[in-house]
Amino acid sequence: MAEPPERETPPAEPASERRLLLADDEEGIRRVLGLTLADAGYEVLTAADGEEALAIFRRERPAIVLADIRMPGRDGIELLRAIKAESPETEVILITGHGDMELAIQSLKLEATDFVTKPIQDEVLEIALKRARERLAMRRQLREYTENLKRLVRKQAARLVERERLAAVDQAIEGFSSAFRGLAGDFEGGVRFFNDLPCFVSVHDRDLVVVSANPLYESRLGDRIGRRSWEIYPERRDDPYRCPVALTVESGQSRRSEETIEAADGARFPALVHTVPIRNRAGEVELVLEFALDISEVTRLREELRTTQERLAALGLMVSSVSHGVKGILTGLDAGLYLARSGLAQGRPERVAEGLEVASEMVERVRRVVLDVLSFAKERPLEARRMTVAEFAEALLGVASHKARRHGIELVAAVSPEAGEFAVDEGILLPAMLNLFDNAVDACLAAPERGPHTIRFRAAGDAREVVLEVEDDGVGMDDAVRDRLFELFFSSKGKAGTGLGLFLARQAVLRHGGGIEVRSEPGRGSTFRVRLPREPREASGAPPQTA
Repeated sequence: MAEPPERETPPAEPASERRLLLADDEEGIRRVLGLTLADAGYEVLTAADGEEALAIFRRERPAIVLADIRMPGRDGIELLRAIKAESPETEVILITGHGDMELAIQSLKLEATDFVTKPIQDEVLEIALKRARERLAMRRQLREYTENLKRLVRKQAARLVERERLAAVDQAIEGFSSAFRGLAGDFEGGVRFFNDLPCFVSVHDRDLVVVSANPLYESRLGDRIGRRSWEIYPERRDDPYRCPVALTVESGQSRRSEETIEAADGARFPALVHTVPIRNRAGEVELVLEFALDISEVTRLREELRTTQERLAALGLMVSSVSHGVKGILTGLDAGLYLARSGLAQGRPERVAEGLEVASEMVERVRRVVLDVLSFAKERPLEARRMTVAEFAEALLGVASHKARRHGIELVAAVSPEAGEFAVDEGILLPAMLNLFDNAVDACLAAPERGPHTIRFRAAGDAREVVLEVEDDGVGMDDAVRDRLFELFFSSKGKAGTGLGLFLARQAVLRHGGGIEVRSEPGRGSTFRVRLPREPREASGAPPQTA
């Protein structure tokens, strides 16, 4: 009976994930809680205030920080902000009093792992610490999965290359072995060997003249008996003495090189060329035997391999990027659900409403991430239909206004009566424009001190094209961000962004034969201008225009 397979043991928890920084201004709490944590297997560092805690964090880099929310000087909220700005993956748990519930909710919005209330119960603290360790383990496993994916890509690529090489070698060996078996029979077999080789075979004299060629050579390259050896090499005609036969005559050595050959019909193809010197009794090179193999198929396979490698690499990046984005959304969803649960427990409907609003926004963000991933993974052909610009704008604003209104941002729209009609694939262009609106809302939320904010939408056009503009008065962008804005997986929002939205928006505009321009300065907002032809035409590859 076969033995049952061994269970896969989970990777051991690194010692670094058990290093913890305890920050509290009360010495008694630091001493008692420090002993409790040490007994639980943690390496405990202690600090008496927020400034000391930040200094120790920068020096020791503990994986978990447990801090009192109220400390003199830099309090727990400020310490949380500073740590998350420098090390977003550090897990921070805050200690609160019964009257600090609003600060506790604020800490969750700032991506704190959890909070525990005084007096601290061992069971509650252990649950919070267990959650922090689980999040650390999840990120560690995600990094390991990403590295494994990269190694798999490299391994598979090397295996494909080796398989192609071995297949080509096997084919050549089989052909030559069969031919040499015939050659061993009689002299006439040598003629069959020369004529039946599955490559271009020719014999050249020392004056670089073709003296013989097999049928495949003559059928593809033409009747070249008596003509110059270099004539089939278009890239060697300006310097004929650098052709393979001439170099073999000069050096007296066999040579192998990749060349471009021109066929009798003018078509060009890549070839692997091998030349062998044939010497007379005096040891001088008398003739040169040249073998040339068409490697067009090998070149095509190389290109397919390169494309596959790029797609697999992009897939790995997408997995990493989307994982970080979804992780941030789940943190926000946790905060919303906590608000709703605590509101129900306390009989406070306004808190329930706030929690449901946060949860609803997080679900909408998940939906957008999934749609972006689907758009990236599978591109469908355009299905354009004619509609008025006003109809398109109405559908767009009906969705965009909801998010703007929810965040207290005014949305002002101006659709010119002369905008007219255009042919557009609404299913592709509408999500693209919504990505621009999402970007505008996020830019406004990143500059709360400059509120209240306004987003302006304009639609106009002339006889040839339609122009759609989305303008915000948010945080703006510098040149470095603006130049990379439409790159795949680039995001200026840190963990809150996947780097897919604006890339897909630009691709959608380009597929309609249009273009997208960006004007932005730090602190002065941004304007995205989309130009679309009245009739779509497939296009891609143009870089975004910036100003």
